[in-house]
Amino acid sequence: MACILLDVDGVLHVSGAAIPGAQDAVAELRREGHALRFVTNNSTRPRAQLAEELRTLGFDVEDGELQTPAGTAARELAGKRVCALVMAGVVPDLEGLALVGDGAHAVLLGGCDETLEPNQVFSYMNLARAFSEIQMGAELYCLHKNRWWQTSRGPLLDAGAFVAGLEYATGVEATVLGKPSPAYFAAALDALGAEPELTWLVGDDPEADIRAAQLFGMRTALVRTGKFRPDTLEGLDARPDVVLSSIADLPGWLERSL
Repeated sequence: MACILLDVDGVLHVSGAAIPGAQDAVAELRREGHALRFVTNNSTRPRAQLAEELRTLGFDVEDGELQTPAGTAARELAGKRVCALVMAGVVPDLEGLALVGDGAHAVLLGGCDETLEPNQVFSYMNLARAFSEIQMGAELYCLHKNRWWQTSRGPLLDAGAFVAGLEYATGVEATVLGKPSPAYFAAALDALGAEPELTWLVGDDPEADIRAAQLFGMRTALVRTGKFRPDTLEGLDARPDVVLSSIADLPGWLERSL
């Protein structure tokens, strides 16, 4: 039996449309006794809502099995005054943080979604306020630093561009709390009581998923859905252990290989 970390967006679904065969694959992995944890960089909606959306799509997922960057932020920044540029939906998962407009100990940037809300969250005035707080000594954090993500309309710009802009303007490097942060993977393994070399990461992102997991010592499966492109493999400095058409092929491949 294996411990398996499953990415969500691009692996289980794209823009709320399930990858064909994904629900059956997750169910089969459970029947085979594999330990599963769902690891997402989604930072626009609370964990309970994300889990409920997966259940609505037919996935057997409990709230506690889903790991989000916001949960990491709540732990890492506990007790701090935080200037948070995040979607309103993720605020419930930041419980325990003092969210402030000035006098911050930390600036925290979240991710984008497909609504108009990022226009307000990442406005010039908000970014300028974050810049000022960092200039006055606040630390810079981000839930993730993704460049883009795959939607049903095609690739959409993510908040990594705004994180990089603040890094450039302030000369301060952001601490990433989600993937590909080692702390994020460590928390996932701790939740399963797993060792890296006995754990698989299944993802569609060659940087945040595959390369990061390999650096952490995990085995990796890259799926040809979500962010995957025909030239994806050409740019990888480390090859995944296996490339699958989709998660639907994972249970059968594991049965033959383990």
